[in-house]
Amino acid sequence: MTAALAATLAGVLAVLGRWLGWLDTPGAVAAAAVGTAVFAGGGTAGAALLAIFFVSGSLLTRHTSRSHSNRLDAQTSGRNARQVVANGGCAAAGALLALGWEGGWAVLLGALAAAQADTWATEIGAWSGRPPRLITTGAAVPPGTSGGVTLLGSTGGLIGSAIMAAAALALGVSSTVAIAGLLAGFAAMMWDSVLGASVQGSYHCATCDATSEQRLHTCGSKTRLVRGWSWLDNDAVNLIATCSGGAVAVALWSVL
Repeated sequence: MTAALAATLAGVLAVLGRWLGWLDTPGAVAAAAVGTAVFAGGGTAGAALLAIFFVSGSLLTRHTSRSHSNRLDAQTSGRNARQVVANGGCAAAGALLALGWEGGWAVLLGALAAAQADTWATEIGAWSGRPPRLITTGAAVPPGTSGGVTLLGSTGGLIGSAIMAAAALALGVSSTVAIAGLLAGFAAMMWDSVLGASVQGSYHCATCDATSEQRLHTCGSKTRLVRGWSWLDNDAVNLIATCSGGAVAVALWSVL
């Protein structure tokens, strides 16, 4: 796909996402840049995979946010630029690498599978009838707490990664890359939870007596850091996880 066509298609998708409220304005600009790289390097297959992640994740997030408006730090506005880069930046790098190296497809698929697995696990897990448990200790935590996992959510994440791998296979990606992407996506999702439960910044709102991922709670009160590193927020963890998904997929692709 030519760079001009890639930029045009990515721009259309970004504008559509902004119009639907799935992206804010800076997020739409970032999405256009990420999309251009993925479309230019990955062609039709890359465009389709990115669209699957973007559309399915946005629909799940919007539906779950409306049905569970009281969940921890529920997102009600569109994705911002940091979130777009955190979820799609490594996939874009993989797509550009794929122009001259098959391993780039493993990076692209592994990163997108990781992003999709994490998104699906979070949104589907919100419907669990049982409270999530911290992946590191097994302690029950409020829904939406970083590092909290449920059987329903983990299963949803695995399905999300599998759908991404199956789509890649149907679009002509090799079975080796598809298998590597599937496994890497699920592994990166679990790694994301470990990071969230251990070193990601976690805050407490004294006004609401609630846990938050933000320095300013949704009620408007300032929060206090109670665990982890203040500079490591959810977007940074997502970036680490998606890049880990790409790296693990390359490692698996090289040995399968």
